[in-house]
Amino acid sequence: MSSAEPQSINIYKFGGTSVCDASGVRNVAGIVERNARERLVLVVSAMGKSTNRLEEVVRCWFDGKRPEAVEQAGMLRDYHHEIIKELAEHPAMKRKLLAGVEPLFARLFGHLDEAAPARETYNRMYDQVVGLGELISSRILSDYLNLTGIENRWLDARDWVVTNNTYRDARVDWAATRTAISQLNSCPDMRMVVQGFVGRDAVSGDSTTLGREGSDYTAAIFAHCLGADELTIWKDVPGVMDADPRRFPFARLISELPYEEAVEMTYYGASVIHPKTIKPLQNMGIKLRVRSFIRPELPGTLIHGAAEKSKSRPYIIVKRPQALITVRTRDFSFFAEEHLSLIYTELYRLGIKAHLMQQTALSFRFCVDDDPYKVQPLLHALSPILETEWEGGLDLWTLRHQSDRTEKGLLSGRKILVEQRSPQLVQLVLK
Repeated sequence: MSSAEPQSINIYKFGGTSVCDASGVRNVAGIVERNARERLVLVVSAMGKSTNRLEEVVRCWFDGKRPEAVEQAGMLRDYHHEIIKELAEHPAMKRKLLAGVEPLFARLFGHLDEAAPARETYNRMYDQVVGLGELISSRILSDYLNLTGIENRWLDARDWVVTNNTYRDARVDWAATRTAISQLNSCPDMRMVVQGFVGRDAVSGDSTTLGREGSDYTAAIFAHCLGADELTIWKDVPGVMDADPRRFPFARLISELPYEEAVEMTYYGASVIHPKTIKPLQNMGIKLRVRSFIRPELPGTLIHGAAEKSKSRPYIIVKRPQALITVRTRDFSFFAEEHLSLIYTELYRLGIKAHLMQQTALSFRFCVDDDPYKVQPLLHALSPILETEWEGGLDLWTLRHQSDRTEKGLLSGRKILVEQRSPQLVQLVLK
């Protein structure tokens, strides 16, 4: 290879569970150190349950409960300070790690000094606050790696991932993002640390987020734009399983998957990979590995174009919590195209995905994530024209190639609210 040719590059994505405490951060450092010869981009999520905590901060703030919001923010800062304390081997190291995150916490508390925002700005303010979790975690990881001799450059993903202003589910401007990120190919840095989940609106300059659990998607964006050899997503499971092992003890590892099957599984809600992750990789022929950060010596699951396709591979996917929304015409006329147009327009406007839909002559039912800050605005938008009702706290199950006997055993004692069947697939909304 000539000196003018860029080195091949791999992308590693580490989720919040992998960096939930000091030992997790050290483990990530060990994985990186063992791959020191590789040119790496490390994409990191918020630590532990930080995103949940930040969401609670936003909810309290918008509900006018500022003391509770400040308390939650303080608990989040204490959590990160404790991780820094355990990581620091001497006072100077602790000061360096704190110096990296304190401006970010100052920004968080600065938001809370403002009056409670108007309700209609919830999604925008959510992105300004909740995205701080990834900035904090990546700053700690980057600084810790540098302090322990693993040189790297910290990047702010908002300078590289360009989006529109669909807050909480921003659409990537691929042309602008590709132009920005491709510049990193000429960067001499061997390793870079960047946040998942966040981007920046090209017009307003606001922070945006790519949707819950969107860090996988960020990793795929960087892999695509840099022409990476491979993307590895490090999880707390051995790889892609045919069911959630925490819910179904009989779950088995799938060692290899073609892109198409992986897309299908994520589309129906397999949480091991974010649904938008696969397509940018498939378009460039980039391999995706899902491996265990607990047992990094295991091969995990390989997803690529040459994998053998299976028409009968069984799996079970459970998506929760879900809300089932039922809309009806007010005058008992048939449910027609103008009603569907209204529903889909509002779903798009609010950044809501319908996971299952069912139409009758007089009604339309659909299943969405049970998020009150999205469901209630949707109901409000539809109610002037359509009668609406909804029920939350439900499960959406997708069963592929399960025997009748297995299906009956799985569903024993559950109430089925909606059922859809095709020759290969069954989808059920369960209470």
